[in-house]
Amino acid sequence: MAVLLMLCLLAVFGGVWLLFAALWLAFRIAFWFVGGLFGLMAAGVSLLVLGIVAMVMLPVLGLLMLPLAFPLLMLAGLVWLLTRNNHSYRPIPVTIRR
Repeated sequence: MAVLLMLCLLAVFGGVWLLFAALWLAFRIAFWFVGGLFGLMAAGVSLLVLGIVAMVMLPVLGLLMLPLAFPLLMLAGLVWLLTRNNHSYRPIPVTIRR
């Protein structure tokens, strides 16, 4: 009789333990899913804010970097002035005999 009572108590305890383990797993999966959704929303908002900040700041940074790029721009302008009307280059005609 005592063995039967112990087996019944063990079965009840095991059933309760399995029930709470299943509930714990359900809550864990639910919170993981909700946390992932919040993470994706935060990433989207961050990308949106970063895009807006980049659209505002990149032209300003480009204008601020202009004095550093001025010597290179002058050299490019000089090369363009020297080569834009240079028509002395004539390609050599190539004839193929068969």
